[in-house]
Amino acid sequence: YIQETPMKLDPRLAKRMIQDMTLSGLSPKTQASYLNAVNRLINHYQKFPKRLSSEDLRRYFVRLMERKEVVPSTMAVYRAGIRFFVEKTLGKSWPALDLFRFRRPRQLPDILTVQEVKTILDAVRVKRNQLCLKIIYACGLRLAEAVSLTVSDIDGARHLLKVCGGKGRKDRYVPIPEVLIEELRDYWRTYRPISFLFFGVHKSKRIRRATIQKTFKLVLKEVGITKKVSVHTLRHSYATHLLDGGVGIRTIQEILGHSSLATTAIYAHLSEKTKSTALPVVDNLMNSL
Repeated sequence: YIQETPMKLDPRLAKRMIQDMTLSGLSPKTQASYLNAVNRLINHYQKFPKRLSSEDLRRYFVRLMERKEVVPSTMAVYRAGIRFFVEKTLGKSWPALDLFRFRRPRQLPDILTVQEVKTILDAVRVKRNQLCLKIIYACGLRLAEAVSLTVSDIDGARHLLKVCGGKGRKDRYVPIPEVLIEELRDYWRTYRPISFLFFGVHKSKRIRRATIQKTFKLVLKEVGITKKVSVHTLRHSYATHLLDGGVGIRTIQEILGHSSLATTAIYAHLSEKTKSTALPVVDNLMNSL
């Protein structure tokens, strides 16, 4: 048995597609996902793009859906990547791409209570890792945003943190509590970071995301929290706790850097205040029946 070498996009076309994606402002992560989608299609049929038909494309997605080989969100990425390649790089059109609609199941994330957050953070022994997790929660950051922070991003005088190059390559300012600013000052005096606030093996390089993820996972096990949560749950919990504290949904949208209010609105479903506010109204309605 001789294993076939996977077919991939011609290097010249791949380079052109990458250039097109760069010009369109797509992030490196999105570029890799789109290129992977095209390569998977080519490898499936063992055909180069110019030999693929719209019917080939239709059968490919039908197969993925019927066999449930990938989740709907991944299929949406496949469609977007293939569409970009066909329309932008090849300058053609495949009408079959307009047929596919992938419904993503709506799943509410688990949320940590304030006490659970405190328990987790208190259990982290390495100060650098602890402070990184604290700033993720206290400022509602994504993990990638936290590990990319530099010393100059902290504006202690105005109690603001500048988040550069967030999702969609958008910068934003978020409030940072005084107690955390004091901790950061102590941290700086002790460790003297040069560029990246949370550095790795070398001070010139940022800490790896995997390091923070591993720390979080180990601490969860240590303190006995069995909820299905991750580092990103700290961001979800932060937003929900803000809503519980009376902060408006649009303010939370700005802090989190969401482009759409609909994305932020999910926290209304998680908020205890939202539920407790609705309950008396529902009780009154039932009592009037």
